[in-house]
Parts: sequence; structure tokens; C-alpha cells
Amino acid sequence: MKKVVIIITRGGFNNLLQACEWMALAAASGMEVSGFFRDEAAGRMSKTKIKEMTMSPDYRGREAAVRDLLRQEEKADLSRLLQKAKESGNIKLSVCKDSLRYFDLRPEDLIPELDEVQTAETFWKEAVIPADRVLTF
Repeated sequence: MKKVVIIITRGGFNNLLQACEWMALAAASGMEVSGFFRDEAAGRMSKTKIKEMTMSPDYRGREAAVRDLLRQEEKADLSRLLQKAKESGNIKLSVCKDSLRYFDLRPEDLIPELDEVQTAETFWKEAVIPADRVLTF
């Protein structure tokens, strides 16, 4: 089985959505997927922040229209998308322990779809080194 690692650092909704979709596609195609949220993306993994539909500056002036489209396409709930992605295949989701400190988050503040909190070094050794592909968002 091929292994793909997806490292998500940017915290805008559109970036997180794209990472979720690529994880689901990889898992559905039979790949083993390891997702790692760090930096801004880790800060968005709390039960409250995950619900915010913040867009990158490129969407300026189009945010409301895009949010409406995402709701119509059932892509507005990132927690649900992560859950569905995990149901589509072999996906393990981790969040960076060090990044959580930057946002004063504790493991109990995080969404239940995450499998573990770990350091970047541990993720590197366990997931990145044996990976066939690494994608970044």
C-alpha cells in the first residue's frame, strides 16, 4: 500500500477544505494517509474555531457567495468532512503539540476527528520518512 503524508499549515477555510478533499481522494484510492495539522491549521482544530468559515484574501468580496456555495455543496462543515474522509479509507490525523501551545489549546479543546497530538519530530519519523508522497497545504 502506498503512503501519502499531507501537512497542513495554513488556517484559512479554503486551504483546510482542499486538504480534506485531497485526503479523502487519496484514502478512497487505497492509499494510507497521514494528515498533520500545524501552525495556523493546528489553531483551527479546536471545537469552536473549526466552525469559522474564514477565507483567504483572494476571496475578498466573494466570501458570502462562496460560503453559500459551500453550504449548498455540503462542504461547510470541516469536522464532518474530516469524518467522512476517515470513513473513506485509511486516514490518521495528527496535530502538532508545539503548535497547540501557540494558540493556548489543550487536547480536550480539539475536535474528536483527530487521532493524536504529537511533535513534528515524531511525525517526521513515523509518517514522513516512510511516505511515498508528501503534499503540503
